[in-house]
Amino acid sequence: MKGLKKLAGAKSSGQLLIVVALAIAILISTTTAYVYEVSREKPSSTQDYPIAELIQAVKQGSRNAVISALANASTGGEKRALALNLDRLVQAYKSLNVYGLYYLSYNVLNDSRYVNGVLLSWEDTDGLGVSSAYANFTLKFSGLTEKTTLSYAINITTTITLEGHCTLNGSEKIVNLTCQVFNEGKTALAKNITVYYEVNGRWVPANSSNNLSITDYGNGIYAISFTISTESDAVQASIHVYDLRGIFVKANVACNQA
Repeated sequence: MKGLKKLAGAKSSGQLLIVVALAIAILISTTTAYVYEVSREKPSSTQDYPIAELIQAVKQGSRNAVISALANASTGGEKRALALNLDRLVQAYKSLNVYGLYYLSYNVLNDSRYVNGVLLSWEDTDGLGVSSAYANFTLKFSGLTEKTTLSYAINITTTITLEGHCTLNGSEKIVNLTCQVFNEGKTALAKNITVYYEVNGRWVPANSSNNLSITDYGNGIYAISFTISTESDAVQASIHVYDLRGIFVKANVACNQA
């Protein structure tokens, strides 16, 4: 069993925006340095423009901004965190004049599920929790001899699934849970897991007094068990998870007696 460190607390919206702005600035500086080195090593030619590398850097910057915004929004930050981060990103790339001009525009998804580009679906009792952010981008590059327009979408989604049952052990019940973590549909690891159970309408954290055990199998699957004294037929359990990107998600499930 691997110990999972408890996250000290959610960072403020302002702090996260400063962090992402700094990360974007570092990305731009790194890209500029790379292009400078390429231009020194190769003869100047329209064929030597590392356009593909520059576009990839812009897309990676977009992805980083969406991840940071979702981490912010999922921990109680600004509701418009995604738009605020992307506004900063757009302004940063407007000042990037490497072999041409860059114009990046975006729109965040708003529909029956996403609001301001963010979906936080945690309250169902079916053992599924989803934190997601979605934005569409259009990048226009204009160089001396080349013009390029690229449209792409970025969807960052952290999902957890939760299954559980309980068994009698004398006067106590042993609750057994299985939690799986996914990033964009692929297995992922948790940075922190906190376990809760419901008592008289209140969520109570499970801890060492409940013989709490969390086993990390290293493949995104976590086996969790704890004991409680209750006369209820079913135990309501909730798992709160931070993934390695700092994105928060939770899921609830009713654990019936096996």
